[in-house]
Formats: sequence, C-alpha cells, structure tokens
Amino acid sequence: MKSADEEDAERRQIQAFLAELPPEVIINILSRLRVGRLLYFRSVGKPWRSLIDSSYFRNLHLLHSTHTKSNLNLILRKESDLYSVDFDSLNDAVELTHPLMCYSNRIMVLGSCNGLLCICNVAEDIALWSPWIRKYRILPSLPSDRKRDKGMCLCGARVYGLGYDAVHDDYKLVRISQFIGWDSASFEGEVKVYSLRLNEWRKMDNMPYVLCYTRKMGVLASGCVHWVVTRTPELEMDQPATEMVAGFDLVKETFGEVPMPEMDRKCQIDVGYLEGWLCIVAKYEDVGVDVWSMKQYGVKESWCKLFTVKQVQGARRLKSIRPLVYSKNGRRVLLEQNHEDLVWFDLESQMVKSVKVRGLPGLFEATVCAETLVSVDPSKREDKEKQGKKNKKRDDFLAEGFKLVL
Repeated sequence: MKSADEEDAERRQIQAFLAELPPEVIINILSRLRVGRLLYFRSVGKPWRSLIDSSYFRNLHLLHSTHTKSNLNLILRKESDLYSVDFDSLNDAVELTHPLMCYSNRIMVLGSCNGLLCICNVAEDIALWSPWIRKYRILPSLPSDRKRDKGMCLCGARVYGLGYDAVHDDYKLVRISQFIGWDSASFEGEVKVYSLRLNEWRKMDNMPYVLCYTRKMGVLASGCVHWVVTRTPELEMDQPATEMVAGFDLVKETFGEVPMPEMDRKCQIDVGYLEGWLCIVAKYEDVGVDVWSMKQYGVKESWCKLFTVKQVQGARRLKSIRPLVYSKNGRRVLLEQNHEDLVWFDLESQMVKSVKVRGLPGLFEATVCAETLVSVDPSKREDKEKQGKKNKKRDDFLAEGFKLVL
C-alpha cells in the first residue's frame, strides 16, 4: 500500500512526463488503459477529470476496447455468485460483489451491453450495473403477475433482453411475459420496455410469437434483441410449429422475423453473437453442433457456416455450445461447453482445447463484458446537439488545460 507522499511523488512524475506530449497523444494513450487506472488518473487534475468524464472520451475508450478486444472480461454466473475472468490471461476467476440481495437464491444475468450488466434476483429486483466504475441503478419495480382470466396460468415464460438504441443514445431493457392457457391452446402476451434515459417502463404492442425457451435471455446484434420463437397458433394455421428467430428493433420498438439459413432443420437451434454478427447454433443429436453467422444483417444469402464442433465417440455428450469471442489473432473461438467448461476451438485444425481457470465454478453461464466508463446515470445522457457543443468547448479547453496544468 503506497503512502500519500509516495502517491504525490508518482503523480508529479506522471505530470512531468506527460507535460512534454501533445494532448492528442495523451488522449490516445489514455484510451488504451483499463478503467481502474483511468479512475486513478482522474485525480491528476481538473482537465484530466473533465476529459475522462466526458462522453467523447467514454465513447473513444469503448470503441478502442471493442475493436481491439482489450479490456474484455468473462462474467460467470453460478447460483447467487458472479465471477470475472480477464480475457487476456484467462487465469483466475475473481468473485464480484454485486448490488442485489440474493435471498439465498440465484442471481440472473439478463444481458450485457457496452460494459453494463443487467442483473435480477428472485424477488425480480433489477439493477443496471457497471462493475468497473462501481455504479448501479435499481430499475422501477413492475406490478406482480396476476391471472389474466380463469383460463390462463400465471406465467408460462418470461425473458429479458438488454441493448443500446444508438439513435436516441438510450439503453433499453425488453421484458416479454407470456401466459399460456390451461388447455395449451389459448395464449396471451405482454411486452414492456425500460428506458434508462426516461427511467421508466412503457408497454409495447404484443409480439405475434411464442417463446421456445422460457428463461433464455435475448441476444443483442445489429441493434436488435433476438429470441428463438415459433409463430402463435393463430398464425401457424394448423401447420407444424417451426422454430425461427425473431428480433426486437430497439430504435423502432417493433418485432420482426430474421430470415433463416438454408440448413437441415432437424435440429435444436439457439441464437448467439460473435464478432458483431448474429449467430445460429444448430445442435444435431449425437452428431455435433453447427455455428452459422449472418454477415449482413437481415440478408438471407449472407448466412455462412463458420464451423462445426463434432460429437466425438466415447467422449462426453455435447449438450450445449455457446460461442463467446474470437481470439485476438482470429484463429480460435472461445466456447462455453455444457455450462461446465471453457474451451478453445481451433478453426484450422478443428480441435478443441480446454481452458484451465483457477477458481472456475462448477456449473456456470458465461457472458462477455468489456471494462468501460459507460454511465448508468440517466441525468448524464444529453441530446446529440447539446452534447456536440459541450464536447467542442471541452476539447478546446483541454487543449489549453493540459499545457497550463502540466
């Protein structure tokens, strides 16, 4: 632990070194640092604090982290505990202290977007949380479920999906609840969307689909949150139920169908996300798993099969595969396998190699999350025109401020 005098001496050394550098070089250097170090640099002086707190720098830091895969972490959930694993090393699972009471029950990760995690406990308290800047926001509560009518069960399915509306600079959480009749023929649904900018829930038009998985959270890709669904009985018109992918557009706030690839449909499908693309994970019993990627969103012809993980005879059965992230050289893909293991899949050799992480929990769910400076405070979310003017003034101030202070 450093003393106050040692910290002051280190700060003066940093100031002396950086005083010789142009402001744009300093900004470039800072954009490559991890959040913990940036929070320390906020104490160097007012110009530094103004820069690091600015929306301009937050976006620059986020862009660099996304494009270079630096500052990436895996968030592992097991029951009521959350762990973080640094992607660069994949060495240790470090337990996180989350902001919700768990009541001896599990915590659910509802989604991840731009460094923000959305988590929920058994009482359906929901928090939008940044583990990196240690800030969170508890979302307004929603009324508890009630029976829709005598012919409806309480709730057949409930899922969430988190995403970013780039047009309105707003983070949104989608909640879909579906109520199934006791006769399995009648059906009702309810869709609500939370806006961080407004800090409120709004009711949306219902979606004309039935969720295939009652507790699987939505997958964000290309500004839409996606789930595996079938059409409602009214739309199927006595046709066999066919699994498909539907997405909720976070800007338009409407549902739409995603065109499916030309593939053998005698499989169980799931949705995923990899390198900016929407993925379909197709599991063929006792054969293996195909991973497809849509290179141009909404274009059926842009689907391509990325790779196949084969079921090896005599090996443990492949129950599930989730693609998480490419390696930095792009030659391997990190997979979550059977909710038990992290493995590297080599795209050239088609071989699987286990990843040994100290402190890795037994059964877990993995989520990719970047360390960012993104705020959970809606009061800091300004409209684009005001934000642009403030950034211009701040940039002018910083250009002089660095020279004066340093």
